[in-house]
Amino acid sequence: MASLSLPQPGRNWPAWGLPTAGGAALGSDLHDRYLRFLCFSLAAYAILGKGYAYVGVPPLFVGEVLLALGLVVFLRTGSWLAILGSPPCICLVLLMMWAASRMVPFLGTHGIEAVRDSVIVFYGLFAFIVLALLLEKPARLDWLLRRFGGFAWFYGLAAPILLNANSLVGGLLPTWPAAGVPFVFVRLGEAAVHVAGAGAFVLLGFRKVRPYWIVAFLVTLVVVSPSRGAMLACFIPLVFVALVGGALKRMFPALCVGAALFVSAYALGVSVPISGVGERSIGPEQIIHNVESLFGSSKASNLDGTKAWRLHWWRTIEDYALRGSYMWSGKGFGVNLAEADGFTLGDGRGAPPVRAPHNIHYNVLARMGVPGLALWALVLATWFLSLTRAAVEARRLGQPHWEKLFIWIVAYGGSVVIDATFDVAIEGPMLGIWFWCIFGFGCAAVMIFRAPQRMAEGSKGAPLALVPGPVLGR
Repeated sequence: MASLSLPQPGRNWPAWGLPTAGGAALGSDLHDRYLRFLCFSLAAYAILGKGYAYVGVPPLFVGEVLLALGLVVFLRTGSWLAILGSPPCICLVLLMMWAASRMVPFLGTHGIEAVRDSVIVFYGLFAFIVLALLLEKPARLDWLLRRFGGFAWFYGLAAPILLNANSLVGGLLPTWPAAGVPFVFVRLGEAAVHVAGAGAFVLLGFRKVRPYWIVAFLVTLVVVSPSRGAMLACFIPLVFVALVGGALKRMFPALCVGAALFVSAYALGVSVPISGVGERSIGPEQIIHNVESLFGSSKASNLDGTKAWRLHWWRTIEDYALRGSYMWSGKGFGVNLAEADGFTLGDGRGAPPVRAPHNIHYNVLARMGVPGLALWALVLATWFLSLTRAAVEARRLGQPHWEKLFIWIVAYGGSVVIDATFDVAIEGPMLGIWFWCIFGFGCAAVMIFRAPQRMAEGSKGAPLALVPGPVLGR
């Protein structure tokens, strides 16, 4: 994002009404430099995947460095009390308190593994960091959106290459010695989330693209189809944006072209086998098999096999966490749930074996019990509800750009949650840090939107004028 020299949004970029000292550029103070580093790291996680996550010296990797520096910046902003003004953030604090109670007792037994497993919650500290940075200087919101415009353009074109980078060079990419993971290792679910975010950004009119980009994007949608979770994480947010964001008319030509290509490819039997995803392939038939397996059984035995494996594990968790002795406490952080529950499965390519069920909600339930699951649900519900209410309010006040911004945030965050419902996603830094940064960005956007004072009485439907200065801060 900050490191990419890519085309920026056009001249019709929305006027958010934010104070913009120096235009869209950031300054050179410590906080702005950290924000650039954060953006660079987010882009690297999206582009290099697990290859970037292993930068560092075990057990201290780039994600931990990013978090430690962020906490210093968070305290220096003076905006940390803003957490109390955001209901989703208050709920997140409560979730963190419960998570700490399920982690600390297991530090003596499981050591660093207890800390690593707990990042599904404690990566939420990135939400507070992003919130504080944006409230300290609201103009950063505009800067971030402009940077994402370049990232969206790039990712819509490059995602298929990133997903198959190692295969394209004949497996010659260098690997990390300790893990055996290639320097570029992007999983389908990770790519699908960012493809959805990029597509939604374009559909809502925040980024203008040329026809070649749309064609490449249609190809990308097919490339992420081998995984059911990735397919849903990509398609559902785009359909949501098209229907709720008023983008259906803009999307219609692309839908017609895509439908024609899909039917033609299916009639011709186009199918490209891929390695590393069982017996699955890229093509229309794989998409059809995925849809069949979601609503029943599929002709593809590998799909039904993984589906049965997931469902069996989830039922086991229900037995001991909803109806058993772990109902109120869960098994805590640090224990390898796959081994404890009897569902061990390697992750391939030399990566560590899976430690958690392919579902963030069941992972929370298994480790923190019913109270943890209830708090997790409350965090998600308050966040999505606050964004939805803000979007409705923006529409009522005649603020279409703000309305579309909130819709985009809902779509992007929702995409991560969808993928995390079918795969190990938020548990790792590749999507975990992204999700909580989106979470904090959404909380900050709502607070900035609601900070402005109304125009003079009697001007019905008047636009909002933001307070000319930091909402909260030093």
